[in-house]
Amino acid sequence: MIRPAVTLLAALTALAACEPVPSANGLTGNVPLESYYLVGIGQDAVPERNMAVRFTGNQILGSGPCNSFTATNAAALPAIQVTNFVPTSAPCGEARQEQRFFEAVRSATSADYQGGVLLVKGPTYMQFEPGRPL
Repeated sequence: MIRPAVTLLAALTALAACEPVPSANGLTGNVPLESYYLVGIGQDAVPERNMAVRFTGNQILGSGPCNSFTATNAAALPAIQVTNFVPTSAPCGEARQEQRFFEAVRSATSADYQGGVLLVKGPTYMQFEPGRPL
């Protein structure tokens, strides 16, 4: 006969395993909390490697060729719900590319890390690799 307390403990443990909280190794959901540089946006490659993003719990930090941004992720990773997106506003010779990146981040809905690649999905998907921009 299984004791009710043991059954309850097993059920609570299983539920806790589903909760997307940061672990000791820096993961939230399946997303490692580290810096990534953009290598693709939509179907286009980004050869300059001059745009980056970093997830830190409920914050998203990033940079383009000329400006940076901070934002809040109001959802729990791997879900993304960007709020309070605040970019800097320095003049930029690559403003079109930078604004495309910033808009894709603003409209992102989820992140998935597989095979060393971070895919950030939304109306425009983005592909990142771990590390910092060159």
